[in-house]
Amino acid sequence: MARSFGVLAVFAAGLGLAFPIAAGAKTPGREYCFNRVCHTVKSIEDTRRLIGVTTKLKASFYDDAKSDRYNPSNLTSSGEYFRADKPDNAASPIYPDGTKLLVWHPGSRKALMVRVNNAGPYWGDRKLDLSRAAAEKFGITGSGVATVQVQVVEAPTKAEATYRRGRTYAPVKGYLGQFASLDAAATGNVAVPTTRLAVDETPKPQPVVVAPVAMTTPKSPERVSVAAAIPMEPKSKPVRLTQLDIRIAAEVEREARRFLVAQR
Repeated sequence: MARSFGVLAVFAAGLGLAFPIAAGAKTPGREYCFNRVCHTVKSIEDTRRLIGVTTKLKASFYDDAKSDRYNPSNLTSSGEYFRADKPDNAASPIYPDGTKLLVWHPGSRKALMVRVNNAGPYWGDRKLDLSRAAAEKFGITGSGVATVQVQVVEAPTKAEATYRRGRTYAPVKGYLGQFASLDAAATGNVAVPTTRLAVDETPKPQPVVVAPVAMTTPKSPERVSVAAAIPMEPKSKPVRLTQLDIRIAAEVEREARRFLVAQR
């Protein structure tokens, strides 16, 4: 899990390090440093220019303050309450609060629509801290960190990027599904899963094809075709005969032989 911080001045438990977080401490265009890691929040104009642009970055996740010792409070830098059980919110030290992001994980090929509502993480080179529910959708709760692809879908207004106590942003979709690529997720082209067809191991009866039977006699050079009495499809399509057809053909053949014997 990563260190994401809300709007309170707190001490990281057991680390002896102070991380002063003030209300409104995530202003677009400003640089912030915590735990000797510094990030600059993009301006609203810079964020707007990134709409539709694919960016690769390292993401982690954080959980509810009751279970994540690195999350001192569920209060956020935007004023909206952090919802660890929803896959629609995330923290970022570089995107202004209120920014809507499309996030795609190349490993699972799953995509999320999230809204940034908090600062952090200030840990290594991580640029995005997903909610626990979002990380569960991606399947990264085990590793804790993953490289994802991100596109800005919508930049915030100045009011959306400014801290307001008790704020509630307009909801975003959260989990979107599985896609072949980030661009496919952006256009809504769902990836078609590979499906293995069930194999029918039951032996299938082979079609019986009766070829014309030519018969000659010493007294007459005439050829009598038994199959001539049976309607045939064009030669390119073999005739599929039933057991009844075969019995009829055999009966015709016997009658033909009786006829030939009588002619001798």
